[in-house]
Amino acid sequence: MKKILTLVVALCIIYTSKADNSNNGNKFTLGVSAGAALPMGTGNYGMYAQTGFHFDVTASYLFSGNIGGMVYIGENMNSFDNATFMSENRLANYDETFTSKGYNVGQYLAGPFLSLPASNKLKVNIRVLVGLVTANMPTETINGYFDTETVSGNGGIGFGYQLGAGLKYNLSDKIGLTFNVAYTGASICYAGYSDAQIGTYQSGTSFNYTKTYTTKSTMPIGLVTSTLGLAFNL
Repeated sequence: MKKILTLVVALCIIYTSKADNSNNGNKFTLGVSAGAALPMGTGNYGMYAQTGFHFDVTASYLFSGNIGGMVYIGENMNSFDNATFMSENRLANYDETFTSKGYNVGQYLAGPFLSLPASNKLKVNIRVLVGLVTANMPTETINGYFDTETVSGNGGIGFGYQLGAGLKYNLSDKIGLTFNVAYTGASICYAGYSDAQIGTYQSGTSFNYTKTYTTKSTMPIGLVTSTLGLAFNL
């Protein structure tokens, strides 16, 4: 998130520095949007991620007519649904408590888009983007009768795609309002995780068990984003 905020500041500086220049047909546009991130699918993310917050920055350029190219950087943050996890895994039957860090999913995409005029000020935008998607494996801590188990994973990365559509309403030659809905899908590859247990047997004997798995595993990611934002026409 810090990297994206830094990028937003840089884009605003660029926009301010060009504010006094003559209009170039609004071929180049910088966009900033925020909204909801809805997890989808049957993977770990789709099952246990809650609806979260999404933020993205885009840079688009119309090459000719209504056809252009777009670069997209986005991030969404979703809390882990502890109650659902415990219920489906029957942890509640053992009076265990469960905590976990949330999910962070980053999207670094690029591809073509269409900008179709609906009126003098309103445009309909359609995009098809591909690139890299990153995601973390949340750290899970399970506190039971006699032990505490912590499962942690590395970050993962994989090929992803996005299909999106939206509206852009120009308030002036320099700035507009945007509304976008998009679906992002990816298959994330993780390279290992660790499982550590610390506790005491009923006999009173303490134990400390740690095992690290190095086999790769994959997790499908699917998310729908709905955002509102600003577009700066340069």
